[in-house]
Amino acid sequence: MPTKNEILAVRALRNRKTRLDERKFVVEGLKGVEEALASGWLVHAVYATADSKAPEAWDTERVSSKDMSRMSTLKAPPGVLAVMGIPEDPLENPGPLPPASFSLAIDGLSDPGNLGTIIRTADWFGISGIWVSRDTVDPFNPKVVQATMGAIFRMPIWTVDLAETLAGFSAEGAAVQGLDLEGESLWEMGNLNSALARIAVLGSESHGLSQDVKAACSGFIHIPGGGQSESLNASMAAGIAMAAWHGQSIKTQ
Repeated sequence: MPTKNEILAVRALRNRKTRLDERKFVVEGLKGVEEALASGWLVHAVYATADSKAPEAWDTERVSSKDMSRMSTLKAPPGVLAVMGIPEDPLENPGPLPPASFSLAIDGLSDPGNLGTIIRTADWFGISGIWVSRDTVDPFNPKVVQATMGAIFRMPIWTVDLAETLAGFSAEGAAVQGLDLEGESLWEMGNLNSALARIAVLGSESHGLSQDVKAACSGFIHIPGGGQSESLNASMAAGIAMAAWHGQSIKTQ
């Protein structure tokens, strides 16, 4: 059984600074933990209740339902929880993007569910990676991790000075396309050189792209609609952009 200090240490990982300082984060649920254990990432501990249905092959530490509730961030704890290591960021100063690659950049997004859904969708479309600004919600926030459904372990994500990073990519010739209402229609982007590295840049739902990130973009696109809503949910907009560009890449293969 875990000690009181162990339980408090797991609870402390709800805090972003603690996660970054200790390079640890929490994954919950059978699916998430299964993905975590198969990822090759550092595993610090796996905790499970007696009724969790965790496979016997997993090296788990048994905990009571009460202790699991204290460690879990969920209203209905699934009964199995892993503490994983956060990999060291290999690309603090990223080099040129591969030709014909497609990446995402996220500027100032605060909703963890939206970021988790974007990561999961990016994994579905085979996106090369995701660059997030330092004021975007932490990719290892428990709610983000939960929403990715395991995709967090397959999708490269880098937290960077986004304006500086995108300006560097623009200077190298990448098509850095910010989503903005004043931009070119997404459906008219078929004439974009398919050999270029592409990055779609999304801002927050309430504020859009920040001015310094806008200045780093080489162009702008928008998603035309026919209804009355002022804007799209950020994860929906990201999904539409990824689907459109993924479809274009298939046509040019």
